[in-house]
Amino acid sequence: MARGDGSAGNTRTLADGQISQTEVCWVCLGEGTDLEPLSYPCKCPRPVHGACLARWQLHSAGSREEVACRFCSAVLPDWKPVLTPPLDDAAAACPTMSVTFNGQVHHVRVKGGPNGYSEFVRDIQSIFGITAEHDMQLAFDCADPITGQAMKLNGAGAYQAAVHCATISAAKRIRMWQQQQRRQPSSGLSSPAASSQIETPSTPPRHSQGTINHCFWDDFADHTLA
Repeated sequence: MARGDGSAGNTRTLADGQISQTEVCWVCLGEGTDLEPLSYPCKCPRPVHGACLARWQLHSAGSREEVACRFCSAVLPDWKPVLTPPLDDAAAACPTMSVTFNGQVHHVRVKGGPNGYSEFVRDIQSIFGITAEHDMQLAFDCADPITGQAMKLNGAGAYQAAVHCATISAAKRIRMWQQQQRRQPSSGLSSPAASSQIETPSTPPRHSQGTINHCFWDDFADHTLA
């Protein structure tokens, strides 16, 4: 029975005739279908749905299991393409996080990439007056990119995944606003960025260029937040 050789670029999907009644996804225990076939992305003997594996990786963001199989240690495919809906607005979306620290809340624009996290840390330290010597803990409240279900990602290593989720949510908000605009008389606003702080039916919702992801920034020494 065909399976991958353990590398991220060699995932092979089982043909319909090769799937037996006993073979099920090791995550959801469901069988393969034409729309959701089972595959072997690593050296392990049990198959998995691509979306199920991607969600497993997302919920493991920041840990080794995001990029490698917990059992055979093979490198896994990138989860982002699987969990990214076809949204043309994603590239233009500017994700925003609502950061909570010691009872204070500030909205901060964030970005991914190699310098995204370091810039985020500098912004937070400046806003809240936190010194570099403080040991911090991060927890991100995000929405599943496909289902919208709420989930929590923990640790600084989950930052890139949280920004990705925030970007998808932001793109969805932009699309929703555009659909509402098409159903209403023209208000003279040309983009979701216009008058973004004015909350009226003809303008985008507050922070419309990004989703309001909640990032709980906890001073490890004081344990201000759970």
